[in-house]
Amino acid sequence: MDVILDAKEVVEPELKVFTENRVKFSLKRLFWMVRKIKIRYSAVPSSKATCNQHCMISLETFDHHQIEVSMTARDKRMALEMCLKKIYKLIQKTFHKSQKYGRFSKHVYV
Repeated sequence: MDVILDAKEVVEPELKVFTENRVKFSLKRLFWMVRKIKIRYSAVPSSKATCNQHCMISLETFDHHQIEVSMTARDKRMALEMCLKKIYKLIQKTFHKSQKYGRFSKHVYV
């Protein structure tokens, strides 16, 4: 699994390490399904909203499904947590759907 961290501004090393560890921990049961994961942080420029940190996760599974999730929260860590929760549910849904129709095993093991 390749974790690519992308940001418009400079990312602190602590946040980079936290992001990589959190992604690996959150997806540890389904890490074999993930080929590539790209995480992008940005700040929403509106001053009226209290939630101005944006996190977008783009993920590619081994059967070439693209899954994208984006969340906005008060800080980057909370936005990442919410995105990972949603991504995990979507990967589980994809896995169960592929098991139901028997399509996934052909793509992974061939």
